Amino acid sequence: MNIRKPIFALLAACLSMPVLAADWAEQTDFQKRLAPKRLPMMQADNSGKPLPVDPAFLADRLAIINHVAAYSYLIDEERWDEWFALFSDDILFETTVPCFGTIKAKGMKAFRKFVDVRFRGPGSEKNTAVKRHTMGNVHVVNQTANTAEVRTYLLISLAKPDGQFVVFTSGTYNASLEKRNGKWTITRWYIEVDAAAPKSDIAKHPGIEFIPDERPVCKGK
Repeated sequence: MNIRKPIFALLAACLSMPVLAADWAEQTDFQKRLAPKRLPMMQADNSGKPLPVDPAFLADRLAIINHVAAYSYLIDEERWDEWFALFSDDILFETTVPCFGTIKAKGMKAFRKFVDVRFRGPGSEKNTAVKRHTMGNVHVVNQTANTAEVRTYLLISLAKPDGQFVVFTSGTYNASLEKRNGKWTITRWYIEVDAAAPKSDIAKHPGIEFIPDERPVCKGK
C-alpha cells in the first residue's frame, strides 16, 4: 500500500491552514458578527503577574512601547524614512476597512508600494490638513527576550485648514515585534479599522493582496 499520497495530502492540507501564534485569541461571538471578517489579533494578558525583576527585561519593555508609539508621530509628520525604519524588511502589513476591504502587503518593497499609492499619491504634497493617529490603552500582550506582541486602541482625527475638526475613525493596532541585532523592529502590523474610510487605488505589485468588501450594505459608500 502506498501511504505517501495520503500523507502528502494531509501535509498539504495542514500547510494551507492558517497558523496562529499560541497567544492569539480565538474570536468571540461578537467579533465573528463584525464585517468584513477581522484578521487574527492577540489575546489580552489579564494574568496580573509582575514583570521579572530584570533591568534588561524592563528596558526592553520601555523600548517596545516607545517603538510602537513612534508610529503615530512619524506618520503624522510625514517623516517617511524614519517611519519605514520602524518595520523589518520582511514586514507583513495588513488592514481591514469596512466597505473597502482587507489589504495585505508582504515584504518592504510591497509595503512601500502600497503606502506610495494609498497615502502618498499625486496631490498629497499639497495637503495642509493635520491628521493625528492617537494611541491609547497600550497593552503588551506577550514579551520574551526576542519577541513581543502589542495591542493599542487607535483614534484618527483630522483638523482641516478651515478649522473644522472631525473624528476620522477608531480601531486597533496589533503589532508583532522581534529583537534583531540588538534593536526592536515591527514584523507584523495589523490595523483593524472600525468605520468606513475613503477608498483609493490599490497598487498591483508582487506581495500585495486585496480582498474587497462587496457586501450589499456597502454599495454607494
